[in-house]
Amino acid sequence: MQQTPRLILALLAVLCAGTALSARAEPNLNGETGYINMPSGRIDPDGTFRMGYSFAKPYSSLWSSISFLPRVELSARYTRIMSGAIGLNDPLWQGYGDYKDKVASGKVLLLEEDRNTPSLAFGINDVVGTGLFKSRYLAASKQFGALDTTLGVGEGRISGAFAGGRYAPESWKGFALLAEYDANNYKQDFYSGQTGVDQRKKGLGLALEYRRGWIGSQLSYRAGKPGINIYFSVPLNKKEFIPKIDEPPPDTEIVPRPTLEQWNTDPKYRQDLTDRLLKQDFKNVHINVSGGVAEATLTNTRISLPSRAVGRAARSILLCVPPDVNQLTINYTVRDMPFATYNFTDTDQLQRYFNGLESRKQLAPSVTIDYAMPKKTPVKTEVQNESVLSASSEEYSVTHLDSSEGDIISLQSEDAKLDKIHVAPGMALYFNDPSGVLHYQTFIDASYTKQLTEGLFFKGDTQLTVVQNVSAVQEPSNSLLPHVRSDIADYMKNGNFKLTQALLNKFYHPWQRFYARSSVGLYEEMFGGAGGQILYFPETAPWAFDISVDALKQRDVQGWFQFRSYSTVTALAAVHYRFPISGLTATVRVGRFLAKDEGARFEMKRQFRSGIEVGAWYTLTNGNDITTPGSPSSPYHDKGVFITIPLSSMLTRDTQAAPTMSISPWTRDVGQMVVSPDDLYDILEPANNNMHDRDGLQYFGDLDDSYD
Repeated sequence: MQQTPRLILALLAVLCAGTALSARAEPNLNGETGYINMPSGRIDPDGTFRMGYSFAKPYSSLWSSISFLPRVELSARYTRIMSGAIGLNDPLWQGYGDYKDKVASGKVLLLEEDRNTPSLAFGINDVVGTGLFKSRYLAASKQFGALDTTLGVGEGRISGAFAGGRYAPESWKGFALLAEYDANNYKQDFYSGQTGVDQRKKGLGLALEYRRGWIGSQLSYRAGKPGINIYFSVPLNKKEFIPKIDEPPPDTEIVPRPTLEQWNTDPKYRQDLTDRLLKQDFKNVHINVSGGVAEATLTNTRISLPSRAVGRAARSILLCVPPDVNQLTINYTVRDMPFATYNFTDTDQLQRYFNGLESRKQLAPSVTIDYAMPKKTPVKTEVQNESVLSASSEEYSVTHLDSSEGDIISLQSEDAKLDKIHVAPGMALYFNDPSGVLHYQTFIDASYTKQLTEGLFFKGDTQLTVVQNVSAVQEPSNSLLPHVRSDIADYMKNGNFKLTQALLNKFYHPWQRFYARSSVGLYEEMFGGAGGQILYFPETAPWAFDISVDALKQRDVQGWFQFRSYSTVTALAAVHYRFPISGLTATVRVGRFLAKDEGARFEMKRQFRSGIEVGAWYTLTNGNDITTPGSPSSPYHDKGVFITIPLSSMLTRDTQAAPTMSISPWTRDVGQMVVSPDDLYDILEPANNNMHDRDGLQYFGDLDDSYD
């Protein structure tokens, strides 16, 4: 076997002929960029997300990876070790089946390849958890025409020197041949004696690979065993994946414009403009014209970018207000709170931009965008606007049954204000319980939002369980902390129809850049109470600060108006810092959590050009969670990953729908937070980011006219 590295190097030398090509960065069986079992010194292009399934007996893995930063690749996999039932001496685990293990890994690109030097990467596998597959390695990769080569060295499971090569001529149209020297020490693998891998030696592996578009596959052969890897790869830095073929066009209908006197004396003109805006999904529309200034306060419930919505509103307003208007101000609101004020000092230039006669770069100097001031609307104008909205409310109450919000199908109803009904199916998945690796719940969710007065909203949500197997979870929690989350199975299996939320939210905008919320009612399925939040944005700095305090009582498992005896007060202060490049945001929350433990939660997320956000969190508190794999000497700490997918990049028309999915322990009590009634930073962050994106006019004229 000592000759094998030389054979690999000889093979690489023979294949070093071919046309100059960019190196392919494809995943190995573990989901990290590499060959078959070995890694390479490369990572995929920035923002690439991959997910796949691999099988090479005795291991099968469901895996994913992402180039989280231009030089950082993160990967995770859920591996099954085919060795028969585990835990035969522990009745609790007898229904679990084969052993499964979660593995998290990371790779950092230390050096990019150039003409004279290779790319160089350092990686760690199985960073946290059981560490069954732990290893560290250093790998260097160099491209020679159609051949990409790698030499590396590792310790741990990857033990010693390894090598790999991928031959992919352009004429092969997506096919590639792979060879590697596998340096894994299989003898140290968990259950190696039962699975037989203790007999597997270091040696040669071969594979055939095919990639077409976003889909890839690999057939491999190693130590007399075949392997397969099937995956898809998504470039998250692509602006959108599906053309907006169903997007309603901007308003361009020309109508006779009134004089200033006609506007002030005949309410028909204000009504006509309000109707035009309501047809475009604008809500809470308030319009005032005084002298040569037109001012509008409004929001849009469908268009994802506030700058794009403001552009559409500006088009309609310029078509309808008196010709004497030479300045336009639009206050964009979120939850009825004015957030951003767009001031256009030259309406003639603005109209020339919409007509295609001037560029965005020429328009930008005549536009100022700032945080909005609190509402100071004259009583007379407010009465007129409310009268107009009331007259339009029934006409523009829209009900539709479709999949426009990204659901399989949903029933929705909206009116001219911010009232909304939404009914749609849903599913929840739960992994890694002794009674079985996968549990699920399918349900119908019905929510209702009603704006009662200015800034005051009622929110209600009910859930009807259709099919679930969470009832199979019989083992009670052995957590020594208050059971704030670990009894979740009891909530899932008690009662098929529940009131999951019923509360009042009041939003305030007391000063410029200050926002507040007070809430009372049933926050979520497990807790109810009362509390509030204050949020502050500095004028120019890329950070924000908020503090939230909630007095909470644990709800009964039946899901109605009964409560358990446990009560607590949570208090968390948070600092959010948005880095000037790469769409990266870091958050630190410090304070008291649900189980009365105190500490800090660290969050990191990145928003890619498609709008998709990927992030993770890790919590350190003084709550000693010794439930396995935690122990008195090494308590368990809450952690997880999440992804938020704005469906505007994946549907044929724009939408604000952006579901979030997370993977985290579902039976842990340490480091837990109550579900916020409406977190101010979460609801205002998209508008804030949009306002500070260069000149704040992204897609303003429904044009992709960024300066680059």
